[in-house]
Amino acid sequence: MFASLNYDTDMAQNTTKVRDFETGEEKTLNSGFSQVYHNWWPIQRALIEEYPTALRVFSWLIEVADKRNAVLASYSAMSTSIGLNARTIMRAISYLAEKQIVTVLKSGNMNVYVINDRIIWKDTADRKDKFSQFSAEVFILASEQEEPYRSQLIGHAVPKPRRKPKNDRSEAIAKQVDELSAKLKKKP
Repeated sequence: MFASLNYDTDMAQNTTKVRDFETGEEKTLNSGFSQVYHNWWPIQRALIEEYPTALRVFSWLIEVADKRNAVLASYSAMSTSIGLNARTIMRAISYLAEKQIVTVLKSGNMNVYVINDRIIWKDTADRKDKFSQFSAEVFILASEQEEPYRSQLIGHAVPKPRRKPKNDRSEAIAKQVDELSAKLKKKP
């Protein structure tokens, strides 16, 4: 059930070297982490006792949220990813919102889930009060799309080309008609 963690390689991937162009100084910054404030631990213990499914949903939100603690996802996408019924997820989200663990914002017919930044924060401390609700990681499923999509680059979805039917005679006939019309127009 649990993936093994190789601390020598996996933890090294969570740091980034950055050079200050003014001073030339190189710094090592953490990446791919979440800051957990001490007030989270009693909340977590309460969730384990009162509503473990809500903790499971909240853990998923933490995992997929962007650096600003937000994610935009449909219940269908969440259901597929977490492995729970959409109604179960709705109830868990309502509970988390009631307890002020997450805030639910509307974006058209979808919701943006924002993790309380006084509990867990995924970016640097100096950015917390400036940006916590201004961007979101968008989590979608291909099955939710009206037309098939494939991605050429991460974050750049483009329409997936549709295959032409093998025996499409009407298209071949239309092409022949166009060719004949062009020949007739050229003749004196």
